[in-house]
Amino acid sequence: MKKLLWLLLALGVLLGPGSYAQTGQPRAVSGVVSDTKGSPLPGVTVLVKGTSTGASTGADGRYSVQAAPGSTLTFSFIGFTTQERVVGTDASINISLAENTTNLNDVVVTAYGIKQERRQINYAAQEVKSKDIIESRQTNIVNALQGKVAGVQITSAGGAPGEGSAIVIRGGNSLDGDNQPLFVIDGIIMDNSSFVESTSPGGGSAFNGQLGRSAVSQNRAGDLNPEDIASMTVLKGPAAAALYGLRAANGAVIITTKKGTAGRTNINYRTQFSVDEVNRLPTLQDQYKQGSNGIFDATTRASWGPRFGEGEPIYDNLGNLFQKGTAWQHYLTMSGGGDKATFLVSASRLDQKGVVPNTLYDKSTVRASGTVQFSPKFSGSASTQYLNSGGQSPFQGGGLFGTGLNPSGFFTSLLNWPRNDDARNYLNPDGTRRRLLGAATSAGDPDNPYFTIYRNPQTTRTNRMIGNAQVTFEAAKWASVSYNIGTDFYSQKDRSVRAVGTSQPDNQDGGIAETTIINRLLTSNFLVTLNHKFSENLGSSLVLGNTVEVSRNETTDNYGRIFQNPDFVSINNTVNRNTLITNKERRLIGNFARLNLDFLQQITLELNGRLDMSSTLPRPEKNKNFGRAFGYGSAALGWEFTRTLGLDQNPILNYGKLRGSVAVVGKDTGPYRVDSPLAQSTYIGGGFRNGFFGSNRLLKPEQTRSVEAGLDLQFLQNRLTLDVAAYYQETRDQLIAPRVSQATAFILQYINGGTVENKGLELALTGAPLKSTQGLSWDVIANFTLNRNRATQLPSFLTEVYQSDAFVIDWARGGAFPGKPISSISAVDFKRTPDGQLLIDASGYPIVNTGVFEYAGNRAPDYTVQVTNSFTYQGLNLSFLVDFRQGGDVVNGNDWLATKTGMSTRTLDRYKQVVFDGVLANANNTGPLLNSDGGYVKNTRPTELTQGYYQNVLTGTAASFVEDASWTRLRYVTLSYALPAAWLGSSFVRGVELSVTGRNLVLLTNYSGVDPETASAGAGVRGGGSSGFDYGSVPATRGVDMGLRVNF
Repeated sequence: MKKLLWLLLALGVLLGPGSYAQTGQPRAVSGVVSDTKGSPLPGVTVLVKGTSTGASTGADGRYSVQAAPGSTLTFSFIGFTTQERVVGTDASINISLAENTTNLNDVVVTAYGIKQERRQINYAAQEVKSKDIIESRQTNIVNALQGKVAGVQITSAGGAPGEGSAIVIRGGNSLDGDNQPLFVIDGIIMDNSSFVESTSPGGGSAFNGQLGRSAVSQNRAGDLNPEDIASMTVLKGPAAAALYGLRAANGAVIITTKKGTAGRTNINYRTQFSVDEVNRLPTLQDQYKQGSNGIFDATTRASWGPRFGEGEPIYDNLGNLFQKGTAWQHYLTMSGGGDKATFLVSASRLDQKGVVPNTLYDKSTVRASGTVQFSPKFSGSASTQYLNSGGQSPFQGGGLFGTGLNPSGFFTSLLNWPRNDDARNYLNPDGTRRRLLGAATSAGDPDNPYFTIYRNPQTTRTNRMIGNAQVTFEAAKWASVSYNIGTDFYSQKDRSVRAVGTSQPDNQDGGIAETTIINRLLTSNFLVTLNHKFSENLGSSLVLGNTVEVSRNETTDNYGRIFQNPDFVSINNTVNRNTLITNKERRLIGNFARLNLDFLQQITLELNGRLDMSSTLPRPEKNKNFGRAFGYGSAALGWEFTRTLGLDQNPILNYGKLRGSVAVVGKDTGPYRVDSPLAQSTYIGGGFRNGFFGSNRLLKPEQTRSVEAGLDLQFLQNRLTLDVAAYYQETRDQLIAPRVSQATAFILQYINGGTVENKGLELALTGAPLKSTQGLSWDVIANFTLNRNRATQLPSFLTEVYQSDAFVIDWARGGAFPGKPISSISAVDFKRTPDGQLLIDASGYPIVNTGVFEYAGNRAPDYTVQVTNSFTYQGLNLSFLVDFRQGGDVVNGNDWLATKTGMSTRTLDRYKQVVFDGVLANANNTGPLLNSDGGYVKNTRPTELTQGYYQNVLTGTAASFVEDASWTRLRYVTLSYALPAAWLGSSFVRGVELSVTGRNLVLLTNYSGVDPETASAGAGVRGGGSSGFDYGSVPATRGVDMGLRVNF
């Protein structure tokens, strides 16, 4: 398949130029760029349109660039209007640029592909261009947004190849953890999901109840080729995304792909080689070896034995496992066209080897797009892309055994492997698993981490097609009609293997689980656009639209146990097999309207309205296919006060706008929550049984109401731009699924209940502080984000709402309490007095508040600041991103486990005598002991830090392992150099750029673990539900990328 794809692309490269041969060979074109007063302008960017070939003007305003007759040159400079000139027979083109005092005629792509001038947008929206996406050198486009947009939090799950990322805008609105924004590509809804526990291999069958928390999960937006992206616009609040109605609650990411341009056929090739290594690892104790209570014991993995003797080997099992990771990336794009049609064809290939042995990831993409002008009034465009990705990874987190003393994720197993034994020696001479605890039962001797990596791999493979076709009819200058239909179809196959000899009960004779997910998403959009200018002082635009979304999902879960041939891994080789098939369908119909009014070129008003009908909501009549309609809308108003006050030519403040908006949007529920379907029983006797979720015919959508105020300012003739936004959002009728009485025959039931509020402040600053006459420029982008959210109300019978998929260690989980953030840490703590002092028992130890989960911290930061700087001198460019995070908490689950097993450096205080700072408890340990005056009695009892203290008292809590997650990090540094056009002469090579990038080179934090930016369950808990839990993930990496780009 790979060879065929590259062969097709090669044929396109060979045949394409002949099909559009309209221009001659490139030659030198030179000239002078000046302002309207005739003064030369240094630092003006001169580009051959549709390519990356270009140059910058020098101190005298002169430039020289290689361009063919018929191609188009673009001249751009901050604070001046961009101009274009077509290259003719003249070898000299001189041009004068006029100052642009607004710089707001730029077009921004918003909901449903509607293009609006920036000055008409009265809500929070930030656009990230292709250059900034590629500059980050990220293969996942979600990660490429890190630090680029205020109000957006992105959490990368770790350093595994192909690891997914979660994205949340403005803190999240939903208690159920589903807070990811809507993704739209070229006007078509795109799936960005990732599997969770219920859809992992065997997850629906109880074969592997831990896998949703223990396997690498990709987010589907990571399938895309970053080189195909022209821009990404983040619609942050409900007002920005209001046209999407029931889909708008969490904001939206609008992706616009690149299109071909008229002129010479251009070929662009970029390659990149990367080397990665683990950034940081936990520090483990190297003083004590295997055993219990100071005595060597070969029947336990714990390291509570005697001290190492002089000369005894001490193995670095944690450090020995990791290797250098590498990645090769190749990107090839060909584009061109004429006056009537354009085309673009691209392909990419990524091959990645992880820092953990036997971990791999690869991705291949092929895309073709074209535009056609059938007549002056009738045009069309189409795009299709094929994406293939997959990889192999080991169990993470708790692995097959979950939490406790014997987890079997590869990393947690390393944290629990005694350092007197070399974990690399994992096989017996006959190839069977070497057991560390020979006297224990097989089930009591969990798998060696190397056995987990090499014999029990987790694999995934996705084949995907995304495509759309759009036609537009310009009925008149003031009226147009467009229709866009597209689909996102993929098949994902995940496999989980248990080799013969695996220690997990019921799988010691081998087992395999395979899950196939087939997902189809069809989107149909019909838009009518009407424009009318009533007078010089009043303009208007009206958009009327209809959208239909149809989503179908089929999940087939096959699993089998007991391999007949231990060396043949196949489900057909198993003795006991079961199959579970789940089908889901979801339909949504929406009708919407948008009205824009422009008064006096100073006041702009936008009104949006939408009426939605969803198949997942209760139906008013049994024969209806949809639930009752729900209406949503927004209003946004902006006042350009600098024009009213005559300040638009002011040399200091040349543009200013006050804006405000209000909006009401919603979110529907998933399929089959109104009427619960029966599930086929996989046990003896067959038949059907109730599923997990009970029915509720009273469900209604969540409703989010928002108020936003903003200020847009531009200074120094647009060299400095400041965007300020303050907002308040309230989401009512939360859709949550608490446990219900077993008498109902169900376990969970979705209900409406609870309210969440978000309020915050965002600042986005862009500017060019330096533009020297010698051609030196400095550009800066800075984003500040502050968000506060809390669950203001829960249903009366609930004291906490938690996400089960984030329940990664015994005594900590992600939860929400009344009056606390929805990103709270819910954990077991010690018993305390009302003023927070520890209660101490008769033996001198703090008392564990067993089984009681309390608020223990907030995983969200207090605020974040990201600053991107870019320095350019002629063809040399240096860019870097610095990321600051203040506040927030992280659960160090790795240290919790290492402490429990005697491997943490905390346990080096073992056997010491201490007096805990606290007060004495009463006789039954339910409260403080009071003296005759009614006061507390201070603890003065000395006690020893025994093995029992660490295993049963300290790690009986998780609150003791909550740490500050503040950091300062250098996300990336990129140095690139574009060879001067004069060096290339008249060769067919039109541009060459060399680059080197360092990623995650610096991390400054007080966190004692691997990296405070982590999500233990990856992207598998929707919208960051597991962020802030550091437990058994592949450690984050740092690396170097070396790149080459060539334009032909």
